[in-house]
Amino acid sequence: MPHPTDLYDLLVSFDLDSEEYSGFHLVWAEEMGGNELCRRLGGDPASAFRCDINNMPRPEVGPGPSMWAGTANGWAQALLFGLYPSPLSFLQEVSRGTRALSIKCGHNNYRLDWAVDGVIVTCFLIDWPDERGGADPHALDPLMEGLFFQLDNPDDDGIENPVTIEVSVTSALRLAGRITGREIDAKWLNGVHSCYSRRSS
Repeated sequence: MPHPTDLYDLLVSFDLDSEEYSGFHLVWAEEMGGNELCRRLGGDPASAFRCDINNMPRPEVGPGPSMWAGTANGWAQALLFGLYPSPLSFLQEVSRGTRALSIKCGHNNYRLDWAVDGVIVTCFLIDWPDERGGADPHALDPLMEGLFFQLDNPDDDGIENPVTIEVSVTSALRLAGRITGREIDAKWLNGVHSCYSRRSS
């Protein structure tokens, strides 16, 4: 049985929740390559260069890439770096003619947004999923069985296995895996993918 924080722990092991990045933002788009995802995000496909995560330009030495993207199980899968403050500013465009998912974690902003063909279908705060928005707020409910989002009171000693933010984020990432057919994993994070910069204005 998977550990309740294994996927969060995996991303932390790559320093994506360090002071350097202060969180992580993942986006998936179905039947799309990294170049097309980059274009829809307003990036510059011509800026692409291949590298692994250890050789990615780091923010502390100058402007880094806007995104690092590859494919997994027929979906474009990307890590975004400060590209947009909110998925609502780009997910409708990314999902036009397809399906797209965004999970943003950090800066006290933990949210999941799911869009289909330009429409935000479901969106909620990962740590407070009872209040949901979108055209069909409960569209993802059939895939959420056995996942835990709502945080427990950390001061309640009567709760044996409390739901922490680490558990909640792992549940969101596990939900992404149920949607796309493949959970984010060490193999993908250790792979070589394409870095893209913002398009020059």
